[in-house]
Amino acid sequence: MKKSILKLSWLLIIALVSFTACKDDDDNGGDNPTPVEDGIYVIGEGTALTATDAKGMMKVTRNEVTQEDRSQLLEIYIAVKAAGTFNIVEVSGSVTKTYGPDSDFAIVSEADRDGDEPKVDFWRGGVLETDAKFTVSDAGLYHIVMDKELMKVAVAPVKWGVIGGATPGGWGENTEMPSASFDLNTMTFEVAEVTLLENEWKFRYSDGWKIILDADYDLGDGKKGVKVNTNYGGAVDALVPGGANITNAKYGVYKITMTWTLGSGNSAAIEWVKDAEVLPEYPEAMYLVGAGTAYGWDAPGTKDSAIMHKLAGGGDNEGIFWKICHIEAGQGFKLSAANWVDPNLGFENIGEFDADGVTVTDNGGNLDIAESGMYMIVVDLRDGANTKLSVIAPKVYGIGDAFGSWDEDVAANLFTVDNTAKTITSPATTADGNIRMYVSHSWIAAWWNAEFNVFDGYIMYRNDGGDQDAVATTTGNVATLSFDWNTGTIE
Repeated sequence: MKKSILKLSWLLIIALVSFTACKDDDDNGGDNPTPVEDGIYVIGEGTALTATDAKGMMKVTRNEVTQEDRSQLLEIYIAVKAAGTFNIVEVSGSVTKTYGPDSDFAIVSEADRDGDEPKVDFWRGGVLETDAKFTVSDAGLYHIVMDKELMKVAVAPVKWGVIGGATPGGWGENTEMPSASFDLNTMTFEVAEVTLLENEWKFRYSDGWKIILDADYDLGDGKKGVKVNTNYGGAVDALVPGGANITNAKYGVYKITMTWTLGSGNSAAIEWVKDAEVLPEYPEAMYLVGAGTAYGWDAPGTKDSAIMHKLAGGGDNEGIFWKICHIEAGQGFKLSAANWVDPNLGFENIGEFDADGVTVTDNGGNLDIAESGMYMIVVDLRDGANTKLSVIAPKVYGIGDAFGSWDEDVAANLFTVDNTAKTITSPATTADGNIRMYVSHSWIAAWWNAEFNVFDGYIMYRNDGGDQDAVATTTGNVATLSFDWNTGTIE
């Protein structure tokens, strides 16, 4: 009996030990850490994560050039404390690598930024294996981007806004969505009341469309560059980096919110608030007429070439019309909607003349100028009680690759006006590339608001539409433009 009891006791002890050992293995307890998925993470004392965590894993994102995922291009939105530091950590099986800034990692100066990049200080440069830390100056939400093949990183402060033809600033200016407070785990950006037109719009941060990691990287098929989107489109409840414009179907006042959550990223919401104020009504088209013009006194709308041009961008750009033409002094002219319907603008209908333009006089109720020549006429109907008119010497410029600069109003890219031939001619293009042209005026906010190009011998205007098709040129080409009849050549 004693031997049986002793044997039973030993069996119980063995079973207990075995059960305990199995329980430890199942729970990954003791000295066995929780496995970390292979990937690239952001961690550091400046963030909410001081160890590798799924919430800090960077995700594959789109190359803005192709708007397709690039497997080596990774991003994460994450909150960082003021003067906070962090590293980028790569986990591959049992191997862990810690990355920090290379010697060229620095704030991108305003002069070195592309026109489509954020309008705030952000950092860009190389990355290498080191314990050195990335550091930011101000507390906030940051967009951290890394291309593993190029070993380049960008870190940009995120200040969300909305932009587009539906928004008050049109496509030229963000409507800001302020953040109420800073938090390492969640932040909300919100505009409580914004009036949206029936038009398109997008989210973008810090007044930028993209960040360029490498402008010249050859992607094949004639495409170059590795760039990351700093905007969202698609749909409010299904955001896509660089996605299609979001359509607002009903004019009104809305509340728009963007919420960032650690581990989940950005999500948005839009909520109807109330009816908006009644919109001003503008004519579908305005025309130039009169003996002083090439079109005579035929009813406005009779001659297609007499039409004035709208501005691109929506928002506050609506209600402005412009045209370049030759005007004969002493003959008189007017601006009118089709078939003399209001607005039908003679001298007494103008509330304010542009002080920087030429003097406009009364000629039997019509408008007139003292010297014949090529002029740019701009009419601003946005204040119905105070219609504004500008008649000024035209300024036409080239911009972009073919002219060697994306800066506006570069003196070397100014076109020459020939008042005798009634033409305006470009300087010779300085490089092979796409040619782009525009008119410049103090009432027009940005070059692309009044852009045009030559297609099959005719000047086609962007008006209130989207970007025009590219027109390729070679070095030494010259554009010759006849605005009276909207014809032109590039050769």
